[in-house]
Amino acid sequence: MSQGPLMVLDSAGLWFRAFHSVPEKITGPDGAPANAVRGFCDMVAVLVEEYSPNGLVAALDRQWRPDWRVALLPSYKAHRVGDDGEEVAPASLAPQVNSIRAVLSAAGITQAWAEDAEADDVLAELSARDREVLVVTGDRDLFQLASPSTTVVYVGAGMKKRLAYTPGVVAERFDLPEAADAGVYADYAVLVGDASDGLPGVAGVGAKTAATLLRAYGDLDGIVAAATDPESGLTARQRSSVLAGADYLDAARGVVRLGGRGFELEFDGDTDGRRGPVDDGRLDELGRATGQARAIGRLVEATATLDEA
Repeated sequence: MSQGPLMVLDSAGLWFRAFHSVPEKITGPDGAPANAVRGFCDMVAVLVEEYSPNGLVAALDRQWRPDWRVALLPSYKAHRVGDDGEEVAPASLAPQVNSIRAVLSAAGITQAWAEDAEADDVLAELSARDREVLVVTGDRDLFQLASPSTTVVYVGAGMKKRLAYTPGVVAERFDLPEAADAGVYADYAVLVGDASDGLPGVAGVGAKTAATLLRAYGDLDGIVAAATDPESGLTARQRSSVLAGADYLDAARGVVRLGGRGFELEFDGDTDGRRGPVDDGRLDELGRATGQARAIGRLVEATATLDEA
């Protein structure tokens, strides 16, 4: 039997999205919000029903802001750090995250993480496997993982507008060269910047200019080299901006580019994403506590096919 696709989830991204897209009036019997629990379970069930993966792994942040990324670029996610040093998040989300993780464990769904790593790094490691992989995320940085064997299922515009990004779709959507090196999108992201991650980008280089430069010079190294050559074809303003941002480009590339760091993944569950034992008693308990027995039941039913992977 041929091995089918492995679906890997950007878990934190999905439960944050669920929290903000499902009204907080969705509560459990005790009145505590359960909107993220419902939204997360429903989203994953829909995705599994649509794509019929043979494996499912929920990737987790071991560190949401790893020290080694901060050392490269101190502004990385700095604006998200609370007074306690942790990520600023809605107070009513944290208890729901505990419930979601408990549901995943009781439903036999594999969770994976790595020391000193974000979920993005885990997704990159899983995408490097010799099999078809579906990466589910609302983070555009993950477009860099699109390859002949990996499709990025983007839910950033909402579940109803989800779109599967192959390398061709990424190239067409952002007017980039379609190349075997997935780093071309990472280079684009570095040039343009992302305020939500504390990446300032290169002054004066927007999406259109970044795409034009990458088509002309291939990658960041090519662009920086061109900036040192008055005959390269770059405008004086472009040369000045790129040279002024050279240190940022070097540091941010190490922050944004995924893969190749050899993280050793740890798993709670089957490493190929097959479903483990289902704890019906614990699921019933979680369903009663959160008031989301129906959503949890749908998730369990949708993932039953993973038993046959």
